[in-house]
Amino acid sequence: MRLSSYLLICSLFISSLTQGQSNIQKGISLYQSKKWDEATQSFKMVEKTSSDYGTAQYYLGRIAYNKNEYEDAVDYFKAATEKTPTNGEYFNWLGDAYSGVGSEASFFTQMSVGPKALKAWEKAAQLNPKIINARVSLVDSYIVAPEFMGGGESKAKAVAKEVLPLLEESIKTTPENFLHQYWYGKITALTGINMERGEAFLLNYLKHIPTNEEPSHAGANMRLGQIKEKQGNKVEAKRYYESALKMDSKLEGAQKGLDRVSK
Repeated sequence: MRLSSYLLICSLFISSLTQGQSNIQKGISLYQSKKWDEATQSFKMVEKTSSDYGTAQYYLGRIAYNKNEYEDAVDYFKAATEKTPTNGEYFNWLGDAYSGVGSEASFFTQMSVGPKALKAWEKAAQLNPKIINARVSLVDSYIVAPEFMGGGESKAKAVAKEVLPLLEESIKTTPENFLHQYWYGKITALTGINMERGEAFLLNYLKHIPTNEEPSHAGANMRLGQIKEKQGNKVEAKRYYESALKMDSKLEGAQKGLDRVSK
């Protein structure tokens, strides 16, 4: 079968699925097929008075986030949380969108959006303690953010003690979830909790070929370097940092780590 014929059949199939569906159902079907422009049209047809409005705004936010349009994503996720203030997942993505804005902004903008991201992730974790993503983001942010901005090592360790068992259970249930293995190692590298367990997961992660959505092997080597540094093993820490930089010379955390252990 020629490619043009195959694409036509796929298009007709998708069209048949969306016949008779509501705008929100059409939008979700199109979104799942990665037809983002068409999905956007469907979601924007959902009126503010509709009970589906929050869901539509959430998916519009996901589309904007996928396109790296983080400021638009913030607006959509804010609308979703305002319409459905009890949905933790909406707040989790709002935090991610704020983080995206900060990643591309000046230091002063980062100072502004950083606390907003923290607040959104905190709300997500409060509404649904099983949203692992939000808790991992909190650990990372608490370590980086100073106390006057709502951060601090003690907060990071408190959240780490809550999320590590959730990650452990997830990995036990789905051993092929390599992202959660990386996250476990990352949290132990940042907080110093359960470092031997974290090291084992990171070493296993290095046997896995990451997808485009998963952290790189460079990142995993950097985390192993951080663990070894916390354990006082500068020789091994240096080796891992150097390996990370060979894979990604722009990995700032690895370079700073190498500078520390090379003194």
